[in-house]
Amino acid sequence: MRRLALALLTGVAVATLGACARRAPVDHAALRAAVGGDTVVLLSATWCGYCSKLRADLDRWGVRYREYDVENSPEGVRAAGVLRSPGVPVLLVGERRFVGYVPNQIHQSLSEAGLLPASAH
Repeated sequence: MRRLALALLTGVAVATLGACARRAPVDHAALRAAVGGDTVVLLSATWCGYCSKLRADLDRWGVRYREYDVENSPEGVRAAGVLRSPGVPVLLVGERRFVGYVPNQIHQSLSEAGLLPASAH
């Protein structure tokens, strides 16, 4: 009986962790309604060090983007509500979404989308 209970608890724990790891589906139309049609959008917060790093990368790469603060701008607050994201930075590149500071993945996506100036490749 004890083994059965332990097996059930383990199964519940694994299922719960798996559910937490999956990203909830995002209503892309609602997200774009919140932030507009800019191809590259950065959702950030003033206190976020990784947001500052990503902003510096985008500037260094010569990428045009629009930025919204998820705490202080109406658009950023609405976008954060739609995303239900666990944190910032969040970068939208067209239909793609990057959560956190992942510069190599972002650079590759920007390059594939033709959004990097020739000097930034």
